[in-house]
Amino acid sequence: MQPYNAVSVSVRKVGTMYFGGAFMSPPIISNNAIASVTPQAAFSVGSRLASVDTSKSPLLNAVLGGLLGTNVALNVMDYNSLLSADVNVLSFLDQLAIKLNLNAVSYSDVLGSEATIGQILSALASVPGLDSRSQLALQTLAAGATNLIKIPLNALVDLGNVGRLGLGQRPAGLTVDAGLFNMVSAAAGLANGNKQIDLGAAVNIPGVLKISILLAVGEPPQSSPWFRVGQKGDVVRTAQTRLKLVVEVLPASSQLTAGVDIKKDAQGKPGVVTLPVNVELAYAEATLSDISCSTGQPASRVVTIAARPGIGDVKIAQTTGTGFADFTQPQNFTPAPILNVAINLLLLQLNLVTVNAYADIDIGNTNTTNLTFNNSDITAKTAKTVKTTNYTNSATTSLLSNLQLSATVLGIKLDLITDLLLNTIRPALIPLLQTITTPLDNVLAWLLSSLGIGLGEADVRVTGATCGQSVLVQ
Repeated sequence: MQPYNAVSVSVRKVGTMYFGGAFMSPPIISNNAIASVTPQAAFSVGSRLASVDTSKSPLLNAVLGGLLGTNVALNVMDYNSLLSADVNVLSFLDQLAIKLNLNAVSYSDVLGSEATIGQILSALASVPGLDSRSQLALQTLAAGATNLIKIPLNALVDLGNVGRLGLGQRPAGLTVDAGLFNMVSAAAGLANGNKQIDLGAAVNIPGVLKISILLAVGEPPQSSPWFRVGQKGDVVRTAQTRLKLVVEVLPASSQLTAGVDIKKDAQGKPGVVTLPVNVELAYAEATLSDISCSTGQPASRVVTIAARPGIGDVKIAQTTGTGFADFTQPQNFTPAPILNVAINLLLLQLNLVTVNAYADIDIGNTNTTNLTFNNSDITAKTAKTVKTTNYTNSATTSLLSNLQLSATVLGIKLDLITDLLLNTIRPALIPLLQTITTPLDNVLAWLLSSLGIGLGEADVRVTGATCGQSVLVQ
């Protein structure tokens, strides 16, 4: 049966004539009125970290510190408090209005203004009911934030019709809650202003001699923040992200395989294998496709979200140009030199051969998946995950299985030794690189999750929904 959200009532009756009944018939009096309801839901998209252990807190500190422009030293318990907490978005905006000296305004007026990341964090810390550890962590972050970029608040959240309410008012039957850590990371990403962040010093991977990490976070598309109160057809999206890891691995032996030796560097130090991994993710998105209450009671509410993870690429390649943090320009990729070898075989002797590598995998698909949230899911604020159909859990393993090798001598490509690369060097090189695939995958996942972004997946939450109260519209 077609769900209806409006009712039209018509009344007709014969009027009573008090004076002139002998001269004319009583008139027919009629009137018509229309009342409607507007179903709404509070929903978000992102990647929600479950918890943090001692090995991950330095990395999260580096990410937040880079985005906020300060040194961050939160511990495991601080992060787990932030991760487990939800915050009422309207209470947050009440506090932010105080910080911005806004009085007698609506929530839409607050969202039409701008605030620094320090003001946002301070307002979050002032929300009533927040646990003391989360409050102290937010106060610490706010006090140290030196980034003075003004964030347009409507890029952070969208309240839809709820924005018409005055400060301190609450919508009947609708909870407007969001994940606290996701709110912090989304605001920090907006405050970053598309600058690249160097995170290499915060990562230590066994078997890796050196690692450098560059991170850049773009702005989310216009009019589609990560959290909103919306109606059917409204959309939330994550931000675009670029990540570049350059990993140096020191082989156990200078002999890669029989007749092939890894060359020392210019300073005479043992040669290394250099592996550049590039990740570029477009936004994940979730569309509110339906809200229904079959019995008209809150217990029967059901919300359907059509979601898809961010489409992206993961490459082993080198980039050219300087526009890593410029999301208006595409990056250019070419095969990357990963090691230098000397070849001393019976029919081939070459003192210096550069081995180049290139690999590319696509993550994501254009098809959406419908996620259904019933009353229990909404009350519990359950996160549901949508995953791509063409991506496994290991990005680096997938890259190595697609690795293409080529060789150059003095910058000149040598196709003549392609068979040598495939049959001799590749079988010795792949096991060496496989020793670091799991740690690298973990670093990728944690870095992106700290920004509310998933590699090949996206988490969707519905934290409130109502089929609405009847309102006279005509």
